[in-house]
Amino acid sequence: MAHLDLILVLLNGLGLMALIALAFGTIERLMSDPALKRWLHAPVFAMGTVAAMLSPAHLADGIIVDTRCVIVALAGAFVGWPAALVAGLAGAIYRLGLGGAGAPVGVATIVLAAGVGLIWGQLYRHGQTARRRHLVVLGLLVSAHIGLFVLLPLPDPLGFTLNLIPFVVPTYVAGVFVMGSMMQRETRMMRREQSLEVDAFTDALTGLANRRAYDALIAEELAQGRGADIGVSLLVVDFDHFKQVNDTYGHETGDEALKAVSRILRSCVREGDYVCRHGGEEFTVILPQTGLPQGRRTAERIRHAIEAAPLIAGDRNLSLTVSIGVAGAPQHGDDPNTLYRCADAALYEAKSAGRDQVVVYGRPQLREIVSLDEKEVLALAS
Repeated sequence: MAHLDLILVLLNGLGLMALIALAFGTIERLMSDPALKRWLHAPVFAMGTVAAMLSPAHLADGIIVDTRCVIVALAGAFVGWPAALVAGLAGAIYRLGLGGAGAPVGVATIVLAAGVGLIWGQLYRHGQTARRRHLVVLGLLVSAHIGLFVLLPLPDPLGFTLNLIPFVVPTYVAGVFVMGSMMQRETRMMRREQSLEVDAFTDALTGLANRRAYDALIAEELAQGRGADIGVSLLVVDFDHFKQVNDTYGHETGDEALKAVSRILRSCVREGDYVCRHGGEEFTVILPQTGLPQGRRTAERIRHAIEAAPLIAGDRNLSLTVSIGVAGAPQHGDDPNTLYRCADAALYEAKSAGRDQVVVYGRPQLREIVSLDEKEVLALAS
């Protein structure tokens, strides 16, 4: 009868593990912040650990067997130390509260399981690089805690332990394998979805944010900037004579030029600014909390940096230049379409005025062409 009770308890434990794996997947999908996810997982595994001890198999006075160690180990293996710590503490406190002759050994098994899970998680990047055989190994390592049962105050602790092995070890290995596989699947699906989402907002050639991302970013920044003392500056950057580069040197060289300019644009802006490839040879730069004077200086810094960094194409050095239009919110409009039209109009005037320059959009009847002298450029570059 004791063996039958043990089998039923272990099978119920497998069902509990499946529920925890489903909760794990839900949190992975709904939460984006990694730190927040780890701490949200912690109470789930803690409750699962305690739940595993609510209906254990009572094998002797004060001695119980359940699936708590599998849950604690998987908390460390797939989530990390926050979940392992919280689940381990919850399990240890509850086991001590149950009392009995097996309480000290029961707590020791929890500590051992947490340690095994954490080490395994470090080795296999919390399951990301683990294969199925590695899950089996984890199950066997977690099962090894049964060796501590020889310390139980029983007439024949070794015989007691050997009798448990055929029941506990296969169940623990199966539990780790099934629950671990479910958690792996959820993690991989989540990462695949994140990758697809990133791809949807990223330009494949340059790695910059694409037009779709620009639309979302500019709308968000303008909404946040409404009512602020300092608004948002928008730069529209366009290659000069880019068609000639493609026609003369080929599209491969043109692509290299686009990637080179992308790198320069990134290097010329602050952390928190956004560089986007708007389409073709046109780029946009969103400068949050930036007034027009600073936006103009950033545009001139970009123009000068591109002009000073020729593209090497075979045995040739190609001189690249850009024209840049600058507009600012709220002066020129506080909605995305109006602000872009103003910056694009300034860009058009820069092209019409001879290219390789920065134009700041002014009132409809006044657009100022900005050209810093060499001394100012050197000061900006330093």
